[in-house]
Amino acid sequence: MTTTAPRRTDVRPPLVLTALLVAVASFQMNATMLSPAIDDMAKSLNTDVGTIGLSATVFLFVAGLAGVVLPRYSDIIGRRRVLFGSIAVMATGSLIATLAPNVEVLMVGRALQGACGATISLGILTLRDILQTKQFGRYLGILTAVNSGVAGVDTLLGGVITDTIGFRGIFGLTFVLEVIAVAMIATWVPDSTPTGTRMDWRGAAVICLALLGINAWLTLGPTMGWFATWPLVCLVVGVALLPLFWLVERNQVDPLLPLRALRSRGVWGLLLTTFCTMASIFAVLTFVYPTLAQNATAGFAYDGTMTALMFLMPYALAGWILAPLAGTLAPRIGYRNMLRIGLVGNLALIAATIFAVGSPWLLFVLVALMGVSYAACAATALNGMGVIYAPAESPGILPGLNATMFNLGASVGIGVLSGLVAKGTPDGATDPAGFTTALIAATIISAAALLASFVLPGKAGSAEKV
Repeated sequence: MTTTAPRRTDVRPPLVLTALLVAVASFQMNATMLSPAIDDMAKSLNTDVGTIGLSATVFLFVAGLAGVVLPRYSDIIGRRRVLFGSIAVMATGSLIATLAPNVEVLMVGRALQGACGATISLGILTLRDILQTKQFGRYLGILTAVNSGVAGVDTLLGGVITDTIGFRGIFGLTFVLEVIAVAMIATWVPDSTPTGTRMDWRGAAVICLALLGINAWLTLGPTMGWFATWPLVCLVVGVALLPLFWLVERNQVDPLLPLRALRSRGVWGLLLTTFCTMASIFAVLTFVYPTLAQNATAGFAYDGTMTALMFLMPYALAGWILAPLAGTLAPRIGYRNMLRIGLVGNLALIAATIFAVGSPWLLFVLVALMGVSYAACAATALNGMGVIYAPAESPGILPGLNATMFNLGASVGIGVLSGLVAKGTPDGATDPAGFTTALIAATIISAAALLASFVLPGKAGSAEKV
């Protein structure tokens, strides 16, 4: 059974796209704008950069769980209702983070912000519902460009706000944008046709707990030890819940995830590729390079504005310009080819930055090129393939799971790499070798992403070239 309405003629795609762009931007800015504020957040809340990195991990992890549940839920009750509710919860989290007196309250706010984790998936599904194939690729590229950063202006603005007002100004600005997004969604975005089926809440709870356990092990392992008691307990619980999820889903009339779909190389191959891509490229772009730039001992001692200008704005601007072109070309040359072009670039560029940690201008050039490889080519292809490989009877499930891998991959990547970076000397300064170790780990993960992409199959009868 299909879950969406036929393409409507009374819908105005430019207005729908505008509302979706504001919604996606409000989500993305909660990640990109805060990169120049890492040091300020640590000092203002009397904590360290490792703990601030954990707050980003919390945000991305909750976003990953939302990506599991909400797109499938939107198949059942309609896309607009789910999108509206998730952005409203994110706005509540932004308000709490703005007023946070300590890092614990900040964690609560960041967790609530993660409710928007399915925003990009819901946006892509909405576009797929209302657009013809030729338009879809171009609109997909535009939406992906914003999902990779608002032309770099967000990171620059984040740096300026950090240096003048502090990190609270960033959360305040995103709160205002989220309120605007809620109003636009209510006014311009059409709803899909609800299916009337039931949501598999038991399956959703089990898989979320399983992912929580595995994510906790991957996040805590680098700092506490991979086989320390608590990380190992988390791993055992997470792995033990996976067979339980299989048992729960096997007996469901309307399962969260049709188990037969997991046998498809298009499904598990895409999820693995997305996870590894984000655990490498996104983690270094939003945590490792900004932290290196601001570190006074091992890095360049830049302020927030200079960090944004050098290492955040260039790649986002390149992605903003080129992602629509990548979206237009992908259906013609093949989404898999576009993806592999991006992944080869990611691997080469991350590896090259291992030798550039002492040279800000060389690092600047390499990071700017990542806007082409990641923000334009890889991200656009991965988002499009989530829709293309989705099971026809549950079109929301794979884009949702793919969004989860975007967020979980980023969460785990930041957790692991921040643990490697945060290895301190006795006086609390960051060890320069920590950055090199983190980049070597990111290079290995990036190579795994490229290898996983060769699992992805073609798709006979698809309107696009896969």
